[in-house]
Amino acid sequence: MNYKVPYDFILRHLYPVRPKIRKMLGCYVLVVNDKILFLLRDKDKQPEYNGVFIRTEPIYFDELQTEIHHSPMEVDIDGTPHSWIFLSEDLDDFETKVQQACDLVKAGDGRIGK
Repeated sequence: MNYKVPYDFILRHLYPVRPKIRKMLGCYVLVVNDKILFLLRDKDKQPEYNGVFIRTEPIYFDELQTEIHHSPMEVDIDGTPHSWIFLSEDLDDFETKVQQACDLVKAGDGRIGK
């Protein structure tokens, strides 16, 4: 099924990695090898939560926040604290930070995804 995902530049930055796109929680998730890597949200309701959420595990959370972006907003999408790093679409360097996360995925960094 083809979806029109928000922030589709992420697919270009991930190339040659070709994630599966699935709907989840009214948003879209990018999945590789049964691991959710990113959740993409662009909705009219609660626009302060629009952006890209990077899926990680709590043991890598602080390290990745330091490396990619430290968000003052705590996000707990799935009931696991410290498992999502939020990149707001309002950031001046939003696409650059998303590209940085994509580069880590392409390099095989296991800290992204669960």
